[in-house]
Amino acid sequence: MSRPASQPVRQLAIVAVCLVASIATADCVRPADRVLLVSTRPAGCSTDAARVAQGVEASERIDGRWNASPFDSLMESLDPTRPIVVYVHGNQITASAARQRGLDVYRHLVGCAEDERPIQFVIFSWCSDKVPGLLRDYREKAARTRPVAWQLAWVFDHLPYGSHVGLLGYSYGARVSSGAAHLMAGGSLSGLRYATDCSDCRVKSVRAVFLAAAYDACWNSPRSYHGMALERIDSLLTTINPRDPAMRFYKWVPTEANPPALGGDGPKGLTREQASRVRLLPVANTVGKSHNLYDYLAAPGVMRMAWRRLAFADESLEPQVAGEDTPAEDLAVVVGE
Repeated sequence: MSRPASQPVRQLAIVAVCLVASIATADCVRPADRVLLVSTRPAGCSTDAARVAQGVEASERIDGRWNASPFDSLMESLDPTRPIVVYVHGNQITASAARQRGLDVYRHLVGCAEDERPIQFVIFSWCSDKVPGLLRDYREKAARTRPVAWQLAWVFDHLPYGSHVGLLGYSYGARVSSGAAHLMAGGSLSGLRYATDCSDCRVKSVRAVFLAAAYDACWNSPRSYHGMALERIDSLLTTINPRDPAMRFYKWVPTEANPPALGGDGPKGLTREQASRVRLLPVANTVGKSHNLYDYLAAPGVMRMAWRRLAFADESLEPQVAGEDTPAEDLAVVVGE
């Protein structure tokens, strides 16, 4: 449910951060980093592996240009010993906007880096172009996130064995990300399953950061629609902003219920073990009545904490032991306002 309104001041701030980032190049891609684009837009909403494989497009940002490359070879070239950060954009985003916003997210992320560890940043682009009618658009894209989650799981299944993935989802991108994790754990989305058994698949560990997550607050609870997602996600940091208009009006998107959004109220119905691996980041006082990506990127502390998790900067590249650092009580709030 992304709103494409421009925020020139925010974008200038992001560029400024990028310019002072250590060892930055003219294109703002650090010398040791890689920035890739994977687009399943040509495949539409297909969940046929052969069709997705035929249609998927991939490219890499080199010297300020996007250089097309075969998808398989580009995935095989990734280094599983380095973090692979996958950014999944929100709704009403064109292909060109997905590229630009992905670069902006990358620049802001590395601008908040606390060390020089290299990352491999992958922009996942899906068919979210605007369709006529606001409510129709939101509902149609909500339905699309189901097959697109399958497509993202398919992309994960082509990463090198032993990969460590940092999953950054914004708005409906968080919905796609959670759905993909659920499928990777062997779950079903209204009968849709991912064919490969991912209990021992290529992705060794997954950490997730969700900004303005536009999906039902109860979906990650056991036996719910995304009830197995937290079996594949080792830790989750999610922003909470009940003043975000998309979070406030999310209840109108489903046709048979009026649930709260996870990005507005936080997750509901988790077990104590699940809750011990989830952190809530309140941003209502800084982001306020906005659903704009750039306001979330600029909120104090958000991308700094995102860096620590997505780049595995707070530990070596080994899976996090669930609940090892928190009491198994309520969800922990990591930043107060």
